[in-house]
Amino acid sequence: MIWTLIVFNSLCVWRFPDRDLKEIFNADAYETKLVSMTEEQQSDIEKRLGAELDPDETEFKFFLVTRKGEPAGVVSTHLSKGQYGAIEVVVGFVRDADEKTTKIKAVRIQRDREKAHAALRGAKFLDQFIGKTPQDKFQVGDDIKAAAEGAEKSSAAVAFAVKKMMVVYDVLFPAE
Repeated sequence: MIWTLIVFNSLCVWRFPDRDLKEIFNADAYETKLVSMTEEQQSDIEKRLGAELDPDETEFKFFLVTRKGEPAGVVSTHLSKGQYGAIEVVVGFVRDADEKTTKIKAVRIQRDREKAHAALRGAKFLDQFIGKTPQDKFQVGDDIKAAAEGAEKSSAAVAFAVKKMMVVYDVLFPAE
C-alpha cells in the first residue's frame, strides 16, 4: 500500500513511486516529510555545496521508505537544468547499520529532454553514484569518472543535484 500524508506543490514530483519502491528498496510504503531549514542549516548546506541554494529552496521534501513497517531508506527528488531543459533526478539512499553514514543506493532520471537521453539514464553513468556519501565530491572527471557520452553538461547537473540532496539530508537529518 502506498500512502502520502500530505501532498505539496513541488518543483519536482516523484513520478514512479510504486516502481522505485519495489526496485530500489523492495519496499511497500512511504511517508512524505516536508522539512524547513533554519538560517544556520542553510548556511551549512551552502558552505558544504560551495554554492548558494536556489531562492525557492526553503523547504525540502523527503520520502521516508518502509518495508513491512520498518525503515528501509529515503527518496529525494530534484529538478536540475540540463543542456536541453529540465532533468528530474531521483535519489534513493540508506543509512548504514550504525546509523552514522548515509550512502546512495540508486540514482534515476525520471524525465529529461537531453539528446543523449539513453546515455544519461544508463547504468554506465548512474551506477557511479552508488555507495557515495555526502562527503564525496560528486565531480564529473574526478570521483564520477565519466560523464554520460554526449551529455557532459547534463552529467554535471545530475551530479550536483545528487550531491545537493545528500548534503541537505545530512544537515536536516543528522546522524545520531
